[in-house]
Amino acid sequence: MFTTPLELLALPEPDQWRVVTPLRWSDDIYGELEVPAGFQTDLASTPFHIADNGAARRPAAMHDWLYGSLEGRAHGKAYADRFLRAALLADGASRFTAWTFYAGVALFGRSSWSADGTRLAGK
Repeated sequence: MFTTPLELLALPEPDQWRVVTPLRWSDDIYGELEVPAGFQTDLASTPFHIADNGAARRPAAMHDWLYGSLEGRAHGKAYADRFLRAALLADGASRFTAWTFYAGVALFGRSSWSADGTRLAGK
């Protein structure tokens, strides 16, 4: 579960946000995860715009970090996508919403990853 609130600063670019204080998650399945202060996110790694959906903000920010940082990418794409689904449910999203977001990243997030789910060269 998330152990800290998500504090964001809106950036001048449309739909761009900066994490102000570290966002932390802790549980027995995904372990200890932390989005550091300063990380930039669009809260929308999926084709869905989720910046206004409160139950999706923290999961989206953490998922963006899992996809967009070397430390996060070390966990792999499947881990990141499963985390998004679990975090959505933990933050109060419906099963349908969590499944929809999961399906979105599972299908459309592939361009960021190689076929076997490892990091792409140069990332």
